[in-house]
Amino acid sequence: MDAEISKVKENYYRRWAKRMGLFLKKSRGKRLNINNRGGYVLVDLNTNTVMHGEKFDLDLEQVEKILEKYEKELRRG
Repeated sequence: MDAEISKVKENYYRRWAKRMGLFLKKSRGKRLNINNRGGYVLVDLNTNTVMHGEKFDLDLEQVEKILEKYEKELRRG
């Protein structure tokens, strides 16, 4: 059940990020190492640069907080 809920949240955050010009990417690495921690990364679609989670070290709760903050900044500016 938790995996289903997690997938629903992940898809929701993907759509949310896309609306703001970001891309949420999940690690697909089979072996975890110092540069791949098995989590998520947020990429700017316009510049194709990593904005957060350079080492795939974000979890879904962190992604949510970042997207909330980013959305507030976009509304302000």
